[in-house]
Amino acid sequence: MSAVLNQERKRARRTSRPPERRPLLSPSESTTMLTVGFRIPGVLVAIIATVVLVTLVSVNSELTGTFGAIAGLWFAIHQVPFSIEGTSLGVFPLVPTLVLALVVARGVARAVGRAETRREHGLIVGAAVFGPVLVTAIALAVAADASSVIGLDTPNALLAFAWVAAVHAVSAGIGLVCGVWDTESDRLPEWLRGIVAPTIRAAAVLVAGGGAIVLAAMLASWSTMEMLLESGNGFVGVLGLTVLSILYLPNVLLGAIAVSVGSSAHVGDVSVSMFQATGGPLPPLPVLAVLPEGPSQTLWMLMLVIPIGAGLLLGRDCARRTVDVHYALSAVWVASAVIGVSTLVLGFAAGGNLGTFGTVQVTVWSLGLLVFAWLAVVGSLAAAVTAWRGGSKQTPIADDVDTEPRREQEPIAAIAAPVAHPEHAVEAEIVEEPDALPETADSSDVDAAVVAEDTTDTEDIVDAEIVEEVSAEDAAKADSDADDRS
Repeated sequence: MSAVLNQERKRARRTSRPPERRPLLSPSESTTMLTVGFRIPGVLVAIIATVVLVTLVSVNSELTGTFGAIAGLWFAIHQVPFSIEGTSLGVFPLVPTLVLALVVARGVARAVGRAETRREHGLIVGAAVFGPVLVTAIALAVAADASSVIGLDTPNALLAFAWVAAVHAVSAGIGLVCGVWDTESDRLPEWLRGIVAPTIRAAAVLVAGGGAIVLAAMLASWSTMEMLLESGNGFVGVLGLTVLSILYLPNVLLGAIAVSVGSSAHVGDVSVSMFQATGGPLPPLPVLAVLPEGPSQTLWMLMLVIPIGAGLLLGRDCARRTVDVHYALSAVWVASAVIGVSTLVLGFAAGGNLGTFGTVQVTVWSLGLLVFAWLAVVGSLAAAVTAWRGGSKQTPIADDVDTEPRREQEPIAAIAAPVAHPEHAVEAEIVEEPDALPETADSSDVDAAVVAEDTTDTEDIVDAEIVEEVSAEDAAKADSDADDRS
């Protein structure tokens, strides 16, 4: 018997199939990860290759260093410092980096909007960072191979991975927040949800003010800018200097914002602040003509209107979106911190080493701190004044609520004597309260309810409730009539 059982067990072991293992990623998830991770870096590499080829062909240059130039532009877009023939480059235009960040954020937001679980959200963000990091590893290998051809020194690998991962992680984080905002924002307090629009408006005021300063400086130094453009020696050179100046415009804009809030900007030996300006040699870039050629002037104090105006707008908007002034102040401080940290990060990315010209930078710590201080202090005062003047949001009163005091309903008394009709017999019953019966002839009036019903004619049935005031004499007469009938 035991032998038979053992054979059956062996047969069951042979026929039993191992449990199917669930794949780590489903086919749809794998497609999404590949799309998010490698579509944008692939398109970016294609654009870089096109720009490099067009540039090399336009200047009749050889194509031997094409791959090295492509790798160098990949590093430049991600703000990775590197060196060419011993000349270190660490200051790169912010326009390509900002455009790349916007595209990555939109792609991640679109993918997150189609996802259903938080696990998929995490995979999407991870793929958005892992794909560019893998492309960076390939770019490092290409740069090492091209170092002997174009003199491109391989950048520090750890620094390259850190910059690329940081750019794409921040962009993917912004896209994740935008993608889940409609579904997850209900968990946040109302005052915290309402700071998005005021924050964007205050930041827009700072950017617009910095742009106004740059435009005014350009108009004041137009002759110097024309001279620098003419140094391009031909249409291609002038076009290249113009495009390069446009690409570096956000860097100059950040410098203007730094000066307007009380910080300082530096280009090598040149230093500019609201209270002091020192000169020195500058790179032959037309957009740098906005830097002042003389000492600081008292008129520059008018630039303080920019942070003050941004703080006033921020405080007013925050106060109008909440009922409680404490929530308004909290919103002002949170928005100020977000803008301050953003300007600090952008100021750090906009600076770096520029070869023989030295370091190009803004004073990062003072830029972020002063932006936060101006917006927080001025915004708090504006929010408090707005709430004090009744400008905050009030709780609406429902339309169906009766705000007028109701009048007490007065009893309707009908004074009528009982009427006997010979054609219709009426039976009347007088209901009186015992406490209201008069004890003497001089007592007060009595309210009586008379209920009448027609019993002779089925067609004329009348239900009536008659409330009458009966005098003492009428009551006595009615009692005597009743005695006579009995």
